[in-house]
Amino acid sequence: MQADTRLRTLIPILLVVLCAPLPAAAEQEAPDVKSLMTGEDFEASGLDKLSEAERDHLSGWLARYRAGAVEGPRPKATREEREKEQKIEITAQVIPAFRGWDGKTMFRLDNGQVWQQRQAGKLRYSGSDFTVVISPNMLGGYVLRHEDSGRAIGVKRIR
Repeated sequence: MQADTRLRTLIPILLVVLCAPLPAAAEQEAPDVKSLMTGEDFEASGLDKLSEAERDHLSGWLARYRAGAVEGPRPKATREEREKEQKIEITAQVIPAFRGWDGKTMFRLDNGQVWQQRQAGKLRYSGSDFTVVISPNMLGGYVLRHEDSGRAIGVKRIR
């Protein structure tokens, strides 16, 4: 368990170090993960526990990241961005048809966003209005309100 926690802590650090931009010539000959670290660091980071296929995949991902083909972690939102987001109200249609919620329901919206139910509760709906409104609540979370039924449930954004 402790090694697993240590691995989760060290992987982001490793990715930041390994993903530093390289000159164009170096990108084509990017070394694999194992050759970038000393034996002690390699083992201390837990990468020795990965299979050869998993290490190859990680090395390939790093090469794609350096080439700009993979998006890295998003920077934290600024205070202004968070405040602006808190004022947004989203009105959209659930696709496919809205049928309610029952625990961990995922809501795919016609605008491409995906939200998941984060509060306990159930609602069965068989009508034809799939319109929902998502708005921030006073505690910093979000609430999805189904317009036709007038019912609401706490949600969190997945995508």
